[in-house]
Amino acid sequence: MQTKMKKSFQKQRGFSLVEMLVYITVLVFMLVIIIQVVVSLTKSDRIIKSLRNIENSAVLGIERISREMREAESINVGESILGTHPGKLVLQSTDQSGNPRTVEFYLSSGQLILKENAVVLGPLTGSDAEITGLIFNRFSGTNSEGVRVEMTIESGTSTAYRTKKFYSTSIIR
Repeated sequence: MQTKMKKSFQKQRGFSLVEMLVYITVLVFMLVIIIQVVVSLTKSDRIIKSLRNIENSAVLGIERISREMREAESINVGESILGTHPGKLVLQSTDQSGNPRTVEFYLSSGQLILKENAVVLGPLTGSDAEITGLIFNRFSGTNSEGVRVEMTIESGTSTAYRTKKFYSTSIIR
């Protein structure tokens, strides 16, 4: 009787070939799903970083242009490049001491550059973003003068490349 029990236990230990194939198939399907999720998350992360770079560059650039426009007294139309890409905006004002102050915005190597009184203060956009379009359009009325800014910014790699266009209008006070 004991030998029969030993034989039945010995026969039931381990897996059959069919069971192993079923387990391996289930494991492969689970691994494929996990890999697809990881690849999808990685791609989404790259896209989000590209969009964040674009948004940060746009906010910094347009905000600084708007602030300088509010403080300016006039637009130097002779030195500015208006209506075409790459645009250049030159603003005239006075500082707190009453001294003349000139502020310039222009493109250099895809970066929006700020220059004050002929001194380059540096780029206003992030190094991971590139401005591919910068157009300043001047408008004026009987009591006001302003600029409409059109800025196209690109960022990302080949799999997560994004482009966005931004518009802003600022009036000299």
